[in-house]
Parts: sequence; C-alpha cells; structure tokens
Amino acid sequence: MNFKKIKYIVAVAELQSISKAASELYISQPSLSYIVSSVEQELGVQIFNRTTNPISLTYAGEKYIKTAKEILQLAGNMSKEFSDISNMKKGKITIGIPSIRGPLMLPFILPKFIDKYPGINIEIVEGNSNFLEDCLLNGKVDLVFTSLPSKDKRIACEILYEEKIMLAAKKGYLSSEFLIPNTINSIDIDKLLNIDFIFTKRGHRMRDFTDKLFDTHKLKPKVILETSNTATAFRLATSGLGVCFVSDMVTHTTKAVNDYELFEIENIPVKWDVAVSYLKNSYLTIAEKCLIDISKEMAIKL
Repeated sequence: MNFKKIKYIVAVAELQSISKAASELYISQPSLSYIVSSVEQELGVQIFNRTTNPISLTYAGEKYIKTAKEILQLAGNMSKEFSDISNMKKGKITIGIPSIRGPLMLPFILPKFIDKYPGINIEIVEGNSNFLEDCLLNGKVDLVFTSLPSKDKRIACEILYEEKIMLAAKKGYLSSEFLIPNTINSIDIDKLLNIDFIFTKRGHRMRDFTDKLFDTHKLKPKVILETSNTATAFRLATSGLGVCFVSDMVTHTTKAVNDYELFEIENIPVKWDVAVSYLKNSYLTIAEKCLIDISKEMAIKL
C-alpha cells in the first residue's frame, strides 16, 4: 500500500514549509507543491493556508492531519504484524536515545540483539528526552530510552533501572557552611543563591528537574552557563567553573577534570527511573519485545 502522499503532507504540516519538507523528503519543491495541490483538489478543500508565514493548517487541514497520522500509525501496526508473520527475517527498528546515555546502554544491548535478529536493521536517533518523545509521538522512532516522567499519557513505559541525582562540584568548591548541620554531604539549597550554576538547556529532563526544584523552593538560581550536554556540564563543574546537577550515570561514564564531590539536596535522596518507552496503542513486534527484554537484562548488570 502506498501512503507516500499522506506522509508528504504530514511532513509539510510538521515543518510548516513546503521547501523544508521537500529537502527532508529528498524530492523537488515543485513536485511536492504539485502533490499538495492535487490532494487538495481531490478532497475539494484547502489543507494549508499559504497566506501566513510560515504556512499554517486550515480547519479542514487540522482534521486531515489528525486522520492522516491515525492512518499512518494503523499502517505501521499492520506492517509490523505482517513482519511477525514472516518470522521477522527482515525489518527495521528505530531507537531514540540521548547521546549521553547511548554509550552506557547500547553496547550491552545491540550486539546481543543483532546476533539474534541479524536481518533487522537498527537506526539510532539521538537528541534530548523531550525531542525523542516528540519523535515517538510522530512515528519517527519505535522505542525511546530515557528518564521518566513522560509528559504524554499516550506513551507507555517499562522501567529498566534507577538513577540518583546529585549536585556536583570540584572538591573544596563548596565549604562546610553550605551543608545542613550534622550531615556529611547534604546541601541547604537556600544557601546556594550566590553560587554559579551550570544548567542543561530547556528541553532536557535534567533542566525540567532543576526548574521544578527551584520553583518548589521559590528560588532563582544564578545560572552562568547553559549546555545541551550533561557530560559537558559535569566536566565544567569539576573544573571549578560552578556546580551542576548530574545523574550517577554521567559520573560513571564521564571523566572528571579534577577531584570532585557529590551532594544531596536537603538531605533527601533524589532519584528518577530510566525506562524504555513506546506508544500505548502501537503494535510491538516480536523483535521489539526481544529488544526490550534484552534491555531489562542489561539493566540488572548496571
């Protein structure tokens, strides 16, 4: 079955540009414009309002895109079921994973999976957690490995393991005056107002966590630098530039610049779960279920 025209129009809607969609789809802009116009003529309605910049969906277009995405998901589920029927001799699984997490997890998952399913091609999409969840919702990836919580109820999660979140600093950067009395490594967050912080950029799970933490305490941290990479934040903190929040996964996989210390906040251990996620109403192939099972086996060893 050919759903190419539907995919093309969904791409235009998501990118809000025929030229950008044409570039991503590897077809010429005139060809894509012709396809869009021909579908509109066939339906007797305009899908896109071309007088706005960027182009936007008409009311009919919103209805079309909603239905189109449902059709594409059903088609994808059907294709997966047929792949199972043919014993998964060939196929493709697209995995979404943050670049910082990939080196820790994938070497323990993919070799074992590929040995069992040599005919299945694996594609990897990297990005921050929120971006990857959007990819999952838009059908661009099949499985996502990321920390919880998920922001969308349409996403199902299977927990793999737990990570602890701590405040990292170069050894000696934070003196004992910042500690809660009678504790070894518990920081009084109210005393950190004038401390330089290195944050991850918005869209990252760690940034969601830090924003929520400071909002809860009604505090505004002094952020001197933002980065898209938690490993970069950790190395900058251990160089003495400031402090940052980090999961123990990062401390285990990233070499520090100098000796460093890890602190709890308010004497309360903070943790989050790392999970493999997929759409609730999607069909999981035998191979995808196997990949999830191997991931769970990997988690036990971490």
